[in-house]
Amino acid sequence: MHFPTLTPSVVVVTLLAGCAAKMSEVTPVGQDTYTVSYSLGMRRATWVEIKAQALQRATEYCESLGQTMVHPKISSNHATGLIPKEARVTFVCQPRPSAPPGKK
Repeated sequence: MHFPTLTPSVVVVTLLAGCAAKMSEVTPVGQDTYTVSYSLGMRRATWVEIKAQALQRATEYCESLGQTMVHPKISSNHATGLIPKEARVTFVCQPRPSAPPGKK
């Protein structure tokens, strides 16, 4: 059996791909309900940082619709060590409450 020889540049590119941070597209999963995930690859970070990135994206998405992000449900793959870490947020976008009459 013949195995191809990997050049150092191929090895480096492969290792860096495992370190890349990836934010998924925001995906609808129900009426006014969406999900987004953030994967940090094998980089060192806390779960607080990873979850915060996913929550930030959810907030930005709802704001882009002129709405507010509510009811976030956060889950993760609980990876440790060199296993890529991922957090997923399922959330609802709802209209912003209107100001009472006479207040701005």
